[in-house]
Amino acid sequence: MATSFSPNRLRSTIADRGGLATTEKFEVVFSGNIIGNLGSSVAKDLQFLCENVALPTKSISASEKMIHGTSYQMPYRHAFQELSMTFYLTDDMAQKKFFDNWQALIVDPTTGDLKFHDNYTCNMKIKKYGHLASGFGDTPTYEIEIIKAWPSIVAEVQLSHGGGNEIARLPVTMQYKKWLPTSGNRGGTASIDT
Repeated sequence: MATSFSPNRLRSTIADRGGLATTEKFEVVFSGNIIGNLGSSVAKDLQFLCENVALPTKSISASEKMIHGTSYQMPYRHAFQELSMTFYLTDDMAQKKFFDNWQALIVDPTTGDLKFHDNYTCNMKIKKYGHLASGFGDTPTYEIEIIKAWPSIVAEVQLSHGGGNEIARLPVTMQYKKWLPTSGNRGGTASIDT
């Protein structure tokens, strides 16, 4: 049975779920052997210097099927899009050097030789905290793990004499195998099998 619209019901629903979600209070954490090789202190700083990141898209690819009569779409696999994020740069450009060095470990800059996939990928976690969270030690309200990520694009950094004291930013695009919700996200009414 359908429920009729009620402003009080809308307010109650939002209040019962802790309010509306906001886009601030998030964390991006890199982990894995490659991160230790590149400089774990810079990687740890990235969680504080990430200006923005999107929770990535997950879609299900489908193909047309027709057994008899009308055709329909049949799912056949997950599809994952690239992940874009932007980092603030510190004056020593440590974040730019970090991602430049990472890309050099993927494709040798002198010979052009490709390295073995497992030697240059890492896992990442994106954690979204509720508006009442006081810090990264709190429990996130939503968390995903990005599996086997690597930087495919370390984009240009805009420099300008006319920019004044504008903060330099580094856009980075990551490719990855897949993303999964962490176990803390599996509550509620939906059933998620990974």
